[in-house]
Amino acid sequence: MKTILKSVLTLGLVVGLGFAANAQKTATAPASATVLADLTITLDATQNEIDFGNLSANTPGVIVHDANGPAGNANTGSNTQVARFDLAGANSAVTVSYDPTVTLSNTDPTPATMTMTPEVVGAALATDQATATAVARGSQVTLAGTTPVYFLWVGGTIPALASQATGTYSGTFNIEVEYN
Repeated sequence: MKTILKSVLTLGLVVGLGFAANAQKTATAPASATVLADLTITLDATQNEIDFGNLSANTPGVIVHDANGPAGNANTGSNTQVARFDLAGANSAVTVSYDPTVTLSNTDPTPATMTMTPEVVGAALATDQATATAVARGSQVTLAGTTPVYFLWVGGTIPALASQATGTYSGTFNIEVEYN
């Protein structure tokens, strides 16, 4: 009788474990990645700096260095230049991020600073600077065509100057692009 009871208990234990194992459930999710052509951004060899030209230490109005070209400049020197960045990669949307302001510093003869607020415009053709549209920080542009490219021009504004220390001011504008 003890042997039968042990056998029944052992059989019950094995059957019970089988039911417990059936209580476990699984699920799956697909995984994928899309590999695109390398995204590049390069500073143009000719339009390679943001230059407001020679300014007066007492410029009474906002200094506007128009990214679309010199026709929209105000209170700048006569020899100005905007920077151009060339984007290349795959047919895809790209997010553009850049500094909200740039500090221009002077160390000679009297240390001082000025704040530049960048203006960025962009177009799909290098010849379209004058009609390029504004590119806000964090916005998207689209690289398209058989050779997907996009061009960004950078100018900016500086507040009116009042008894600004003389000298050469410089700073660095940072820009970043990434696929969406």
